[in-house]
Amino acid sequence: MTNSVTRISATLPEELGVYLSSYQERHQLESRSAALAEAIRALRERELEQAYRELGEAQAAGLETYPVDNLDGLEQA
Repeated sequence: MTNSVTRISATLPEELGVYLSSYQERHQLESRSAALAEAIRALRERELEQAYRELGEAQAAGLETYPVDNLDGLEQA
C-alpha cells in the first residue's frame, strides 16, 4: 500500500518553528514534517473528542444531532 502525501509550505512565528524543531529532536522524529503531522493528528483527535462529547450531551438531553456533512467520523444510527 502506498501512502500519498500532500506537500505544503508553512510560515510559522519563530517561537513555533523552534518548538517544532525541539519537539522533533526530543521525540526522535525523522523530520519537522513528521512533527507537524503529529500536531495535525492531535488537532483532529481533539476535535473528534469534542464532537463525541457534544453528541453524548445531546443524547443525554434527548436532542441527538449530527453535523450536516458528517465528516467528523460520527455515524447516524
